[in-house]
Amino acid sequence: MKNFQPIPIGKDEESEKRFKSRVRMKRKYIDELHDYISKFVEVQDKVNLQGNFYDSFVTMFLDAYKDKFPPISIEKMFEMMDCDANKVKELCDKIEGIEIKLDSKMDAKEPDFNIYTETEDQNKLFVTLNRVCKDINALKDFGVRLSGNALIQGTQQMLAYDWANQEMRPNTRRILGKQY
Repeated sequence: MKNFQPIPIGKDEESEKRFKSRVRMKRKYIDELHDYISKFVEVQDKVNLQGNFYDSFVTMFLDAYKDKFPPISIEKMFEMMDCDANKVKELCDKIEGIEIKLDSKMDAKEPDFNIYTETEDQNKLFVTLNRVCKDINALKDFGVRLSGNALIQGTQQMLAYDWANQEMRPNTRRILGKQY
């Protein structure tokens, strides 16, 4: 028996967009937090602002200002220094809420967003449908226009029309056996 090798048949573009958007949001929150806390404490590396940074901020703040105040509460110190601890806490919570780890360059390891076949039969079906689509799309070069709707219905929706590229392509959901 031959070993099954899954092949990529599509891409989960929505998940990819959502991932990239969340990375951008995390970077934005980290930049905003860094800009705000830099007025009060020194942070060398923005990457350290991930995780539970609020407790570290309080410790750094106390270390920086404990000698400048008589024995008073940390809340009073924040108030006297015009430091909005709620804003820091809120930004820390937003950063922590995005469960994507950024590296030292503020980039994230991007997961594989490809959609793969699950069986050998799906591999064969995809290869065949892909070949049919290439032949159908090649007919445009000869001035032959086929009705996309008729092709989709005639193949029991195994083909789909890609409006962005204006060509036929295999329907990933149908190949994987998933209904609409």
